[in-house]
Amino acid sequence: MNLKLNYKDCIDYCGFDQLPVGIEEKYDTYEPDHSENLINRDFLYGIFEQYHIPKDKKELLLSALEEIEKDSVLFYFTKFLIDDMCSARNRCDEDFYTNLTPGCMKKHGDLYSFLLLLSCVIPSMKLMESRGIPKEYYEKIPHQPIKNQLEKLVKNNDTKVSDFPWDMNFYTCSIFLLDRFFFIPYRFEDDFTMFRNKKTNKVIALRHAGEEFRRDGQRDGINDVFDKSGKFTSVWNENEDTITANRVNPMGFVEKETTTIMKKEWDIALEKGDTLLAFHIPSGPGYTPERVKNSMKIAIDFYQKYFPELPIKGFWSESWLYDTRLSLILNENSNIVQVQRQFYNYPILEGDSMLRYEAFGDWKSDPGNIPLKTSLQKAAAEYMKSGKRFNTLSMIVMKEDVDKIGSMPYITNEDMEHFKKIVDSHLQ
Repeated sequence: MNLKLNYKDCIDYCGFDQLPVGIEEKYDTYEPDHSENLINRDFLYGIFEQYHIPKDKKELLLSALEEIEKDSVLFYFTKFLIDDMCSARNRCDEDFYTNLTPGCMKKHGDLYSFLLLLSCVIPSMKLMESRGIPKEYYEKIPHQPIKNQLEKLVKNNDTKVSDFPWDMNFYTCSIFLLDRFFFIPYRFEDDFTMFRNKKTNKVIALRHAGEEFRRDGQRDGINDVFDKSGKFTSVWNENEDTITANRVNPMGFVEKETTTIMKKEWDIALEKGDTLLAFHIPSGPGYTPERVKNSMKIAIDFYQKYFPELPIKGFWSESWLYDTRLSLILNENSNIVQVQRQFYNYPILEGDSMLRYEAFGDWKSDPGNIPLKTSLQKAAAEYMKSGKRFNTLSMIVMKEDVDKIGSMPYITNEDMEHFKKIVDSHLQ
């Protein structure tokens, strides 16, 4: 098929249950791929052999693959999706890919999402090779979800891709394990601007106007807890010389009292639309300031060398591990607290479900109804017993401050004291 098909004709025929918003604009610039196979058969047979896939499951996957390839319209549009997915993460594309099921597939539509992701591996590896990236950085990356997906299929006949957006990072070779942590490009879109003092190099984050916060500096309504009498609304008053706004305290809350800076003394360090590296934490030992620092330094060098077009400003992440309330129940020398202290932490609209999942095993777990084994479980459960709640926080580390990790580049003693005074104040 040499002619480019009309977008509307494609989607009307394929009958996808959902497609990313804005994908039609990407289709307008797509150059058709005339390859005869969706997945290279040598690669596929190698996967079968590596993971000891039984004959019936091999036949099932091949049958599903052939159903796509023999449908000229679905085959054509699937190749477009692969082309877009393989570069979406490095573009920090806002289009949100998730599980897709084409209505035109009458036999094996449930396998389409997995095969779509698997089809991204070879094209993505070719992109990595064209950048000169050594194979050891990416050749094993896709196998993490491939192994899990095939195990589910063989043991339980489970064809569903449980977390398509996360797995897509691996199938498209977009995420890299650099020393201890994973990194992937990310576009900063939160409602604050960071500034750096021209003389002292001090960094300050000022929240944008119009957001409601409880008196403890967390977003009003987080964990369905509101502060009707004590909440405040963030402000931003700017003139030719100054900006007056609510400072984001790097202990992870927004201060009610406003801060004024002289514009001539500060440069913008981070603003909406800037590119950061998202920082992800795999399980296992080595969650220390030293490993964070080393991994981030490697990441900066890696992206500067192999992705020079990405103007990386620093690092971003969100996690239950950044909740500074944990410093109230854990030893100051614990790795969790020590790593928190190296970040510019800030509040977001996520509550404590991540902590409930990671610490107690379920997103909605009630620690009062399960056996408590670890010291973290016991301390967290005791804290929550009185109605207090944890939050998921986000963090920023600017590229210029990575070398300072280990000596608390953002948090001061005054910040920690301020936190202790206002934490849970909305409950008093």
